[in-house]
Amino acid sequence: MSSDQIQKWFEYESGHAWCESAYKYQTLPYVAEFANSLTNLPIIVLPLLNIMLLRKYLQNVNMGLIFPQLLLTFNGLASTYYHATLNLFGQLVDELSLVWIITVFLVVYIPVMKWFPKKFSERLCLVRWITLIITAVVSGLCFLEPNLNAIALMLFSIPAAVVLNYEGTHSGIPDIERFPKRVLALWGAAFSFWFADRLLCDFWLYLGTPYLHAVFHLLAGLAGYTIFIMFSMIDIETRSKSHRFTAAVRYFPDKNGSIFAFPYISLKERTHNVNVSVFDSPGKPKKLEEEFGEN
Repeated sequence: MSSDQIQKWFEYESGHAWCESAYKYQTLPYVAEFANSLTNLPIIVLPLLNIMLLRKYLQNVNMGLIFPQLLLTFNGLASTYYHATLNLFGQLVDELSLVWIITVFLVVYIPVMKWFPKKFSERLCLVRWITLIITAVVSGLCFLEPNLNAIALMLFSIPAAVVLNYEGTHSGIPDIERFPKRVLALWGAAFSFWFADRLLCDFWLYLGTPYLHAVFHLLAGLAGYTIFIMFSMIDIETRSKSHRFTAAVRYFPDKNGSIFAFPYISLKERTHNVNVSVFDSPGKPKKLEEEFGEN
């Protein structure tokens, strides 16, 4: 690969532009798509909020949960850079971070997923390595035809929706039993805005509203954050015999949990003390000591 090709990756507007680019640089002189850049803020902040609320659980039970959520924050930063510059490097980092979010999500949450065959639990390390290797190969393919990456990621959301619905409906946790429908409604609306921005840009320019991709960011960010809330609850409940924490889902600002309310986990410690070391799979701790009594 020549140095000229690599240099082109970092040039302004060498990547795919969205409909808002018709008004590029009008709000800020160095930001191509201002609304598309700004609306990544929830994608950056919300995973960090969940990490902060679960910090005690992460420190004492399963630190692995932090990695896919940090990757979601990284994706928000990458997307901000991409839409600010519209260069190919930003586009590829944005798309590749999504691929790795999916991979790290599977690596971390596979042990508590209902669909994962229990007979493979003893080969969990091998399963994880195979997942990482496949993702590395897919990452290389992303460089061949960058314009197809976004479409491929959208198509992957179909099997992801099937897994999401299965895990939510079989979790046995009342607080998250509506989450699959919630996530699918948000993602369905987000995909509609993404698709409309990509194919009907001339119509939105005629109306003077080329900001549908920005709305996609807001809806997709809330959907992704909700998925992490859902699987964090599953992880906490699945490992409940091995730690001293209890959790419940709350909503802000609408306490009744409307679709646009932000769910969050209220984490509390039980009155007895449980010392737990990190373990490879739920129900199989390396070391478990319990001391009952007052804290």
